[in-house]
Amino acid sequence: MTPLQPTTAEFDSSPTSDADPPARSLSLWRELLGTFLVMLLFSWLGIDLSRHSEGVATIWFSNGLLFAIIIRRPRAIWPWFFLIGLIADTLADVIYGDRFLLALGVSVANSIEVILASLLLTQWFGQPFKLSRLRPLVGFLIVAVVVGPLICSFLGTFWLMIFQTTGPWWQMVRTWYLGDCLGMAIVAPLVYILQRPGFFTVLQPKQLPKTLLSLAIPATATFVVFHHDHDPLIFAIYPALLFVVFRLGFPGAVLSVFVMACTAISLTVTGHGPLMLIPNSTMLHRIVVVQIFLAVGLFTSFPVAALLEQRQRLLASLEKSEARYRELANIDALTGQGNRRAFDERLNAEWLRSNATSQHLAILSIDVDLFKTYNDIYGHLAGDVCLRRIATSIADALLCCPSAKLFRLGGEEFAAVLPGVSAEEALSIADLIRRSVLSASIEHSGSPIGRQSVSIGVASTTPTTDVSVLTLLELSDQALYRAKRLGRNRVEAAETPPSEDNHPLPEYHLHS
Repeated sequence: MTPLQPTTAEFDSSPTSDADPPARSLSLWRELLGTFLVMLLFSWLGIDLSRHSEGVATIWFSNGLLFAIIIRRPRAIWPWFFLIGLIADTLADVIYGDRFLLALGVSVANSIEVILASLLLTQWFGQPFKLSRLRPLVGFLIVAVVVGPLICSFLGTFWLMIFQTTGPWWQMVRTWYLGDCLGMAIVAPLVYILQRPGFFTVLQPKQLPKTLLSLAIPATATFVVFHHDHDPLIFAIYPALLFVVFRLGFPGAVLSVFVMACTAISLTVTGHGPLMLIPNSTMLHRIVVVQIFLAVGLFTSFPVAALLEQRQRLLASLEKSEARYRELANIDALTGQGNRRAFDERLNAEWLRSNATSQHLAILSIDVDLFKTYNDIYGHLAGDVCLRRIATSIADALLCCPSAKLFRLGGEEFAAVLPGVSAEEALSIADLIRRSVLSASIEHSGSPIGRQSVSIGVASTTPTTDVSVLTLLELSDQALYRAKRLGRNRVEAAETPPSEDNHPLPEYHLHS
């Protein structure tokens, strides 16, 4: 009979290309050795299990195990893993007492199944193969679970009948096929999710209680149903399985089906469960029924889980896109700073917050001096470059105030919102901005000073319910117009609103 191979350890992906060749070679040999030992162990255990269930391989693990190990690795190293799998399967059969040629032929049939499934699925769905996606999952169920085991069972049965006298060939094919089919369908997804990044988050302390509680439900349902010998209650397991699918997604579906398979098969083999109610049934008949039951469970739950994961990925993508579009809607495309919409939202929000906390709020209205003349002289493309350099200079100067935010209101107009900044501090920051722009040394032959400069109007207050945010904005604009009227390249301060408790700001002029 075909050897069996269940669960697996988590194997690392192939060595990175930047590792030196000796390190890559050593890592590969370690992986091959680990794969060989795991496959040898579970091949032997699978054969032993079949001996205790009247020679019936209830579930054949080795093919699913090898498929899941290689499917995430480069094709260049696949032959090594195929060879290791062939040797492990053959050696396990020989250790258990089968003749070498018989064991070798059975192992070749198993290898053909894995090779066929691996090549076709990666060719059609790309590499690395993403088993939890709906289309690759459907392809996996058709190619690796249905077609591959069918080919393997025909080849293996033909070879087995050469060396042994067996029952009807169709019965042998059916028995072999169901064990292979179930093993590939359960073990391959299990090993796949064990290798998937982020899987073990469900086992972290915060998630572990939820995971164990969710898995306990189908495990308990399966145990109760298959320990009960008086009524056929198999249907009662499926609601518990679907509950886990909706709670834990694809990993939960895989783990649940694995737990259900272990429980149902072990109790059936030991003579318990509703399948004992089948009149005149043999062990082979009961095992076939439990295999069909598990196959229906996984063919039902896996696509549902894949659809849920696809839906979650779509929602996450939509949320990411929505956040990106919201961000773009508030960003000035030329300078990368906030735009007028973002300025209005931020100013209103800071006004309300400052009103509630009785903190200062300052606004800087900034205008690029003689920018129309700059465009006339150097052209609009150069003007765009000029605006970007000025935005960078202003942003650099604002680094001294972590709470400050710069915005481009349109054209050559900028504004900065400075929460928690007093009038005197705002004036100091404004002059720092003016000097920073000058130090950028942007040539401007149409300016009296030969360089590009900015004019800045400063307004600051402690917001109250008696004063509108528009008043503060108007005051900063008035201060800006005064700075431009008095010769540009200046910082001018506005008077505080009449209802402000502070003393009015003194007249303040800064220029080169």
